[in-house]
Amino acid sequence: MRKAWIVARHEFLTTVRRVWFVVVTFVLPVIFGALGYGMHQVAEQAVVESQLAVRTKPMGYVDRWGGPLEREGFRKFDTEEEARKALLAKTIGSYLIVPMDYLKTGTIEVYSTRRPTAMTARIPPLPAGVHDWLLNSILKDVPDPDRIARAKKPFEPTPKYLDESGNISSERSEETEQRAVAAYAFFLLLLTAIFTSSAYLLQGMAEEKENRVLEMVLSSIKPHELMLGKLIGLGAAGLLQMTIWVTMSMVMVIALAIQFVVSPAAFTFCFVYFLLGYILYGSLMLGFGSLGTNLRESQQMASIWSFIGASPAMVAIALFEAPQGTVARVFSYIPFTAPTTMMFRYVVDPKGTP
Repeated sequence: MRKAWIVARHEFLTTVRRVWFVVVTFVLPVIFGALGYGMHQVAEQAVVESQLAVRTKPMGYVDRWGGPLEREGFRKFDTEEEARKALLAKTIGSYLIVPMDYLKTGTIEVYSTRRPTAMTARIPPLPAGVHDWLLNSILKDVPDPDRIARAKKPFEPTPKYLDESGNISSERSEETEQRAVAAYAFFLLLLTAIFTSSAYLLQGMAEEKENRVLEMVLSSIKPHELMLGKLIGLGAAGLLQMTIWVTMSMVMVIALAIQFVVSPAAFTFCFVYFLLGYILYGSLMLGFGSLGTNLRESQQMASIWSFIGASPAMVAIALFEAPQGTVARVFSYIPFTAPTTMMFRYVVDPKGTP
């Protein structure tokens, strides 16, 4: 066992002292974070610019119904041809046609020169206030202003949930969404740890085999001690990297004042399964990777376990919707998918998960 710890210490120090390890650990997260933030800002700006012409210019309309009320910022046209010319002349941002059977069908045609994009395809090219304008036009003969106000906002739902004992749960829908995000974050954390650490494991094993160093090492140490030392040393390097990434993420979460509803018990539960899954996949990848004659063959042989580890993501919706359902239970019984599945289940539904 002492020789295994010597190997582990050597592998750990050799890995963490590499320049690429430092770059990947500290520099890449900053770069990816900056790129993600920049892409988010660019996407938001593109949506704003796409909506700018529609939001800032008057909206035209052709009334074939005879009901719309006059309103500032809404320009009435007698014919559709006049509205189309005004739109092409860019004196209005968009126009709509209110048909004669509007009260029966509720259908309104909206015209604009804005081409739909992936970000704005479901956002109608209409300025603010169109909904209230049409609603006031429909209810213009109703004398009671309270009825008009209530028709604009018929109800404000306050969901209440009952547990198995009939008690009312105080959990809000926002908390449910946060649980789903946290569960997926734990899953990505384990998956990232598997991919990064497996690269260190396979690279270390392949280098020694290609350089014939392994033959010399095996003459002074037992094979199982060598494998155990590599698993501990290279696995510890991967865990150190993940710890640094998690710490950086937590600092960002605290700085942005983001609140999560994951309890300390859930963190403890997920940490235990994270370690178990990490050791399981590390052992499998190291064992299968050692069968290859070079790094490429080792990666090909070990890639099957990366695919199996990511397989719960294919049924993530089923895990979110029914954490105690048949699919979730089956994936929990399979050792290779149990770590990620149990983290999903416990974070989403801690009370129902055994």
